[in-house]
Amino acid sequence: MIKRRVFAAILLYGFAIGSALFWKNGAWDWSILAINLASASAGLLFLHSRWRRKEARAMTPQKVKDIFS
Repeated sequence: MIKRRVFAAILLYGFAIGSALFWKNGAWDWSILAINLASASAGLLFLHSRWRRKEARAMTPQKVKDIFS
């Protein structure tokens, strides 16, 4: 589902940027921001691979038709 991935990306990147701004009282600290964005990207890649494996195993109407026909 693309909606789940978009929602996760918005949430992860939003919190990554928000926490960098929170810890520096609204000032931009590029090193903290870079670390947060890198960790958010790693988390998004992990979730994507996990969801992709689950979707591959899920029963689709075509798989059901092939199995029971």
